[in-house]
Amino acid sequence: MKKEPTAPVRRLRAIAANIALVVVPIALTLGLCEVAVRFVAPQQLVVARRDVWRPVETFGWMHQPNVHTTLNTGERSVDFLTDDQGFRIGRRPPVQPKKKILLLGDSFAAAMQVPYEQSIAGLLEARLPAQLSGDAVVVRNTGVNGYSPSHYLLWERRELSREHYDLVLVMMYLGNDILDTRTDRYELFQQTTLHDFRWPRSATWSEVVKGVLYPINDYLKQHSHLFVLAKNQSRTLSMRFGLTYLYVPEEILKANADKPRWQITADVMRDIDALGRSHGVPVVFVLIPGNYEVEPDVFRQYLKGFDIDSTSVDLEQPNRLLASRLAPLSLRTIDLLQPLRAQAAGGKRLYGRVDVHFSPEGNDAVTRMIEPTVVGLLQGGSCTPACPHARGSCDTP
Repeated sequence: MKKEPTAPVRRLRAIAANIALVVVPIALTLGLCEVAVRFVAPQQLVVARRDVWRPVETFGWMHQPNVHTTLNTGERSVDFLTDDQGFRIGRRPPVQPKKKILLLGDSFAAAMQVPYEQSIAGLLEARLPAQLSGDAVVVRNTGVNGYSPSHYLLWERRELSREHYDLVLVMMYLGNDILDTRTDRYELFQQTTLHDFRWPRSATWSEVVKGVLYPINDYLKQHSHLFVLAKNQSRTLSMRFGLTYLYVPEEILKANADKPRWQITADVMRDIDALGRSHGVPVVFVLIPGNYEVEPDVFRQYLKGFDIDSTSVDLEQPNRLLASRLAPLSLRTIDLLQPLRAQAAGGKRLYGRVDVHFSPEGNDAVTRMIEPTVVGLLQGGSCTPACPHARGSCDTP
């Protein structure tokens, strides 16, 4: 004879059934919303991966060596590979190069948003041999997210002391590469901070946050478009309550025009160029604008969405002020602001719609713009008129 459940058991079953009636519909609804957001309004997922970055002496952080993984910053899934030194590479086997380029930069050089073969480094390696009598070219890509011109000088110093290069190519993103201070050494820094799930050690709220809520947050910001959308919306609301200017790029604020940061940055660029000259290697600086400088619609949405006073900003300020400090130095620079604006006006989608770095089309456009100067210098120092937005002498020092 089957034994009837006791009253406490019946109550527990009833409670479980009621919880299921609430939880299951919520879970299904959230799942459907997640799918909808991924298709209709995909978000930029946070790349927080211990297997991608590591803390290192002097440089602070860099890529892990021998990485072979897949990343997605919100635009597409991308294979990400590094060599035994932590430099990003493609799938093609290494070649014995006759020409070597040292690429210095930050996330625009690392180009995690596109396959290596569609990045500036990959495109140069693929295209330059045909213009250099078949000579194989290798681009040593030191670019890492969050780097600054001080990092570029440190990497140039290390690499030029280790081996010979035929050209140093510096990608300067004017959205955040203008320095308030410079440094000759960075402290060890874990570029990726993640919290591991653990049972709270006590019944306090802080323990619940550290052991449970932080790990859940870290997981969702890497995997859930719906979660990132919700956080972004709440941040927008906070901006509307007086926090707007905390998120406006400082480089375009007119209030920052007279600060020493422009001269500090120019001085670091001068030192990068001087170090190259001391090794007999030409240096080219490529000045990269942000999408809000290039695409009028993006900037209008920026002004409206974050309630920015249009009279307080100047989109040309970074290029103009930096150029004025660089003028006496005769550095080789390629300012991409106007040529990229012309390309965008012609209908090209140069930046991602979720991730604001270059799209495949943007990387291709930039590569074509800098190729004439790169080829001229690799051939012996002559610039070509095909690069009208280049400034400074292109003769080999």
